[in-house]
Amino acid sequence: MNKLLIASLGAMLAATPAFAADSDSESFDINANVAETCTMEGISDVDLGTLSINTTAGSGALFINNTSDEETNEFWVSCNESNRMLIDADLGVLKNTTRTLQSGDDVGFKDTINYSVYALNYLNGAGSPGHSSANGSFGQNSTRGAIHRQVELRARVRANENTDARPLAGEYQDTVTVTVTTI
Repeated sequence: MNKLLIASLGAMLAATPAFAADSDSESFDINANVAETCTMEGISDVDLGTLSINTTAGSGALFINNTSDEETNEFWVSCNESNRMLIDADLGVLKNTTRTLQSGDDVGFKDTINYSVYALNYLNGAGSPGHSSANGSFGQNSTRGAIHRQVELRARVRANENTDARPLAGEYQDTVTVTVTTI
């Protein structure tokens, strides 16, 4: 009986037609694009407070006598491509907004104050883009790679950069623009 079962199975398998596999395949690419972009967030005004002037009578009276405290301000810079930063000051000096020099003022007074502003950790390594009233712009448009970090902006008034004249009393201001662009 086993022989009969095996013979029947063999006949059945021989009678089953063999089918050849018919297949077709194609491949395709998937593409995407990420646009170049730079963004900044969190830049805020800087207030250097009341500057220290020499209030002792004599030839050195009324000059700025101490460097201001360094005012720092962190803001986010995010660029997904090589980029550069430009720090541009409208006037380049702090300008008295409440009083200007007048004809009755003695010689030796001024209505401007020299200051400096830097983006300290924007570049990796030495150098920082910035502006100084006494020395002009520096480190501007230095190329760097992609960035995503909080950049520390530092501003101050230095006594040794303001020995040319005594500042008039009043409120002083300048507008600084920070621009980051991909290259």
